[in-house]
Amino acid sequence: MIANAVFVATLIFLVLGFWLTNELRCLTPWRNLILHQYLRSIALYCALLFANILGLTVWVERKFFLRDTGRKLRHLDQEIHTGQSELSEEILSRFGGEEEEQ
Repeated sequence: MIANAVFVATLIFLVLGFWLTNELRCLTPWRNLILHQYLRSIALYCALLFANILGLTVWVERKFFLRDTGRKLRHLDQEIHTGQSELSEEILSRFGGEEEEQ
């Protein structure tokens, strides 16, 4: 999930960067001056923007792609402990041993 979020956040960040480069074409003559004076501020802003985009993509993935995960896992756990699942005997014995220890 994190790898997908980083990929999507990178794509969004690059699209924003290319769009901004196109919009700020009028500042090209002063590019060296701007970068020399404000490179640290620009880099900090870009890092914070990427972190926010990454947080947003993780939230969206959790909200929409991991819906009802707890309910599905509870259903699987009930199947394992009642013996009504088609899981292998190795997995059933492993989960059965954990139940007895607790």
